[in-house]
Amino acid sequence: MERLGRVARSKASLPAVRVVGFTVPRQQQSTSAQQHARVQQAIARNGRGVAAGAAAAPSGPAAATAADGSIEAGPTFDLACPICQTTHLKLQQVNGSPSGDLRCPRCARRFAANPTFADLTLTSGVEASAYKQRLWGGTTTFQSPLVSFVYERGWRQGFAWAGFPGADKEFDLAMDYLQPAYGEVLVDMSCGSGLFTRRFLKSNRFQGVIAADFSESMLGQARQFIDEDRSIDQSRCLLLRADVGRLPFATGSVAAIHAGAAIHCWPNPQAALAEISRVLRPGGVFVASTFMNFTAPLGQLVGNDDLVAPLSQLEPSPRMYKWWSEPELRDLCAQVGLVDWRRSRSNRFIMFAVSKPGEE
Repeated sequence: MERLGRVARSKASLPAVRVVGFTVPRQQQSTSAQQHARVQQAIARNGRGVAAGAAAAPSGPAAATAADGSIEAGPTFDLACPICQTTHLKLQQVNGSPSGDLRCPRCARRFAANPTFADLTLTSGVEASAYKQRLWGGTTTFQSPLVSFVYERGWRQGFAWAGFPGADKEFDLAMDYLQPAYGEVLVDMSCGSGLFTRRFLKSNRFQGVIAADFSESMLGQARQFIDEDRSIDQSRCLLLRADVGRLPFATGSVAAIHAGAAIHCWPNPQAALAEISRVLRPGGVFVASTFMNFTAPLGQLVGNDDLVAPLSQLEPSPRMYKWWSEPELRDLCAQVGLVDWRRSRSNRFIMFAVSKPGEE
């Protein structure tokens, strides 16, 4: 019997309610817009990078300084220039804000950071005068402050229609797959509002968590939720703006990457998986969940996805998302050298795990 079934029996299941729309009070919309504006202002103030004093940031997780003894520094997070991917950048979370040197002499660039997150995207720290990258619809949707606000206030719960078992059960499944990375730093890619980031932190199974997303407004919402939860050790969490198609990590440096309900939104999943394969160290694990196409339940029933695959042509393709079949996901992983496929699926929900092969 599948792993999902074992977890589902241990806790009450969520009702299969499909959320199709939201009515957000005008005051809440205003609050979300103000939050987005504050993030933008912080970016502008810190456009040249982390404060000059960051070079003197504590070098260890228990470092202390200042007369008031208020500095709380967590583990050092190892990153890399997103352009050359060879210059190593080291950051710590100090008193709730990223601290470290974000200069790449090789690329003559200084990347930006603000009190909420460090920005290691290609355009970080520079103002484009003419060229603007055209973004995929699945990306722009989640840059909306309104979507960031409602994500954990109804939007994510609506995934139950597709068989998503709910955040707590999905967390249990992910933790089972992530066991090889216990005690290491986990990257929660496309973390959104931090729904799983907070659970990973409170599990105390990881040395630290890098919560990465391309959306500034999602990172702002994640920071708000983390700030509100006093049980979380913020020094162990770094919020990072990053592009999954150009990850700011050195080759072979990451123990594990999690991407919950995300891959269907990525503009180029093949390039993203190649990046994930590049940064995973030997034995590293990638765990992801996503939506399957409408033939998946029938394929599971008859035990043959290939047999029902022609029926998938009857389902219109979403304009901004990609619904998957299991064979497609298997191919995607195998093409970039990720092996040891494992999965749990139910209805149109699937969570899978793959690993980077160990050194010969």
